[in-house]
Amino acid sequence: MPDCPDDGDEEIVAAVVSGELPSHRLESRLRDCRRAARLRREALRRMTGRGVEGLPFEGMDYEAILGQCCEMPVGYVQLPVGVAGPLLLDGRDYHVPMATTEGCLVASVNRGCRAIAASGGAFSVLLRDAMSRAPAVKLPSAKRAAELKMFLEAPANFEELAAIKQIW
Repeated sequence: MPDCPDDGDEEIVAAVVSGELPSHRLESRLRDCRRAARLRREALRRMTGRGVEGLPFEGMDYEAILGQCCEMPVGYVQLPVGVAGPLLLDGRDYHVPMATTEGCLVASVNRGCRAIAASGGAFSVLLRDAMSRAPAVKLPSAKRAAELKMFLEAPANFEELAAIKQIW
């Protein structure tokens, strides 16, 4: 299996196509994010029979997105970016960049920012800094959401929650 930056492109692409080298490991194995994206594009073409020629490749700083924005990149798209705001949050004004192709979205968010400012601003609370993959629950207020969170996390409620049977 290829495991050094000196391996040939053909050998690396073949290893990705065969499953011997997972695509998500290209950056760490090659230590070259741009090369990893280029070889991933070729492996994708071979696996699917379709290329991504219409997807821009040149002009992206692949090092800058590593571990930040996107996993297993094969290119990028250009999106218009507008700015909404200022958003008064925690006593500070923020101008919010928004990449979108939805007409009127930035203007709508901008109106929301003005409404938030007119009502005294918004305040944030960080309950926990983590990534979650869980069901969403809609509640009438942030206060009710915080109460539900505390209830669900309280050890004393575990038995009660475990006893509830699925209703659907």
